[in-house]
Amino acid sequence: MAFDSFGVRSQSTFIETKDAKIHIDPAVSLAPSRYGLPPHKREVDRMIECAREIMKYAKESDIIIITHYHYDHHDPGKLIPIDIYKGKIVYVKHPEHKINRSQMIRASRFLSMIKPLVKILEIADGKEVIIGSTRIKFSEPVPHGVNDRLGYVVEVSISDREDKIVYTSDVEGPALEEQVNFIINEKPRIAIIDGPMTYMLGFRYSKKHLDASIENLKKIIDSSVEKIILDHHFMRDLKYREKIINVYEYAENRNARVISAAEFMGRDIEMLEALRDKLYEKENTPGQIPENIREILE
Repeated sequence: MAFDSFGVRSQSTFIETKDAKIHIDPAVSLAPSRYGLPPHKREVDRMIECAREIMKYAKESDIIIITHYHYDHHDPGKLIPIDIYKGKIVYVKHPEHKINRSQMIRASRFLSMIKPLVKILEIADGKEVIIGSTRIKFSEPVPHGVNDRLGYVVEVSISDREDKIVYTSDVEGPALEEQVNFIINEKPRIAIIDGPMTYMLGFRYSKKHLDASIENLKKIIDSSVEKIILDHHFMRDLKYREKIINVYEYAENRNARVISAAEFMGRDIEMLEALRDKLYEKENTPGQIPENIREILE
């Protein structure tokens, strides 16, 4: 429902099976600064548009999953009203186990807000849930990115008798063996993967980690995956494709596809964050979230 290839920071995903409507990480945000510039008006307009879509699908959902407590994956009522959780079954990343301090504080605050609203609140880590012919399996916590400095996330596998999808959350690659093992072991047809953080290459992301991510993506292609939706951190680099061109070629030679979420949804790729400096060159208009944002969204 919202991804970086749509022009926002998000990995919000809605999946419907015959048994359940499932929304993973119903949240959206923007980079507070890129090229030394605040969000452009076009970015704020797109964030509001995506927030409206997230609200719509979250309200339709039976189950909401929170893979970790960064604001582009969970929203404690800042933009999206907390009442999207009313009457829902909610699975969350453990708020105290394998988590860094900032996320622990956010988790405590967030869970205290939604507990009075939800139908059921469960810890996701390592759990498996069966609903009719639908199976939801959560990984054990894996590092958020190339180490545990930013905490941990849970990956999600959703399957029924007809199909299987894996959602990785923020693995930034995946660069680590423990991140890729869950995908390969689950053998999905479609994998929604947070790709390499190449826009930070040489700063917070090393060539070593990029090379590991490329090899791991090839391993995933060699498993049962027919389609990799590679997005989120990956789509903050205008030269994203050339950074891993051999992965695209490798997939093509094995009748698999690597595409963005925008392409999967039949949309144009709009990398607004990566184009922020160009947006300001065309129109020097900083974005502002309207004071009556709740009325606008609803």
